[in-house]
Amino acid sequence: MNDTSPGSLALRFFPGGERESRLFRRAVEDDISGAVMSSQYRLYYRIRRLVPVRLRRLLQRQHDSAVTGDWYIPNRIGEILADAFGGSAEIAPILHPWPHGKSFALVLTHDVEEAEGLRRVSKLADLEEEMGFRSCWNIVPHRYPVDHGLLRDLRARGFEIGVHGYNHDGKLFLSHKTFHNRVEAIHRALAEFQAVGFRAPMVHRNLHWMQALDVEYDASCFDVDPLQAMPGGVQQVWPFIAGRFVELPYTLPQDHSLFYPCRAKDDSIWRNKLTLLRRLHGMALMLTHPDYLDSAKRLAIYRNFLEQVKDTGGFWHALPRDVARWWRRRDESDVEWNGEYASVHGPAAEEATIVRPRLDGNALLFEEVAAGVKDAPLGGASRM
Repeated sequence: MNDTSPGSLALRFFPGGERESRLFRRAVEDDISGAVMSSQYRLYYRIRRLVPVRLRRLLQRQHDSAVTGDWYIPNRIGEILADAFGGSAEIAPILHPWPHGKSFALVLTHDVEEAEGLRRVSKLADLEEEMGFRSCWNIVPHRYPVDHGLLRDLRARGFEIGVHGYNHDGKLFLSHKTFHNRVEAIHRALAEFQAVGFRAPMVHRNLHWMQALDVEYDASCFDVDPLQAMPGGVQQVWPFIAGRFVELPYTLPQDHSLFYPCRAKDDSIWRNKLTLLRRLHGMALMLTHPDYLDSAKRLAIYRNFLEQVKDTGGFWHALPRDVARWWRRRDESDVEWNGEYASVHGPAAEEATIVRPRLDGNALLFEEVAAGVKDAPLGGASRM
């Protein structure tokens, strides 16, 4: 793939069609252009195995110390949505972002970084299953012995398996040659794990190079996360089409960020972010690690957050692959609107809800429009 300029990659965003925000596109293109490691980080990852753990932690603390306040909030989201609306308070009907008009989407994912993390998978999966949740476990194929019996058991219980890079050495995107040389092994892992999704270790990414991956979705982007070594942020709290796959950015801060740089004692940061995601009818995609959910206290924080989400109700809990497949169907469907009547055409027709949206600050308000029925006057919208 010779042309790696941002504009050479087909990108499509929420809400879709002509209402797509130019600022969303610019944010993603900036992330594509800026998602490169500095020379210092390149050197660091080349010699990382030689750096003592205490020194690594000191360097991480120095990097994180500059981040304060509401770093986990995409503060441009209102401006970007206003751009999508073209300066109007309301626009013509669109497809609701989620099937059957669910308020928001909840997606649970875990990156299993070390052998010790793999040993903790069953306990964490049991906790989720007990609460009625399922998640995706992203496994590193060439770092630790993979327990295929465990993966079979997880799949049989309704969990999903994804591929987490190659060997988690931080070098996957150091050069195109390195990436290219590892693609075949990643494809073997995808087949072996019966996986359709990918997330790069340390959320390093190059959406152009990753077009070589035969996947339905990637989950290596984030809406905003200044604590990562590779800077950027797509300012998106919904999936989007990135070339041949669907991109699923994580939108809730990583557990590592909560427990280490933020030294959080509870789930308040997650809950604060969820409030915004609910107002936007967005995707609450979690990225946690069994490696860091390593104590009764941390597991209690995770459990408490899931209980809080469960109590809200009205959301769509789905695996990443199901979200990606839905988003593809939504992308391939259209709303036919003649000023009086609306109907859905395309593969999402049986699940889609037609809504009239209004922007109210950092909140999206939806009024449902019955497909094929004369549109009622706008005015019954309510804030989520």
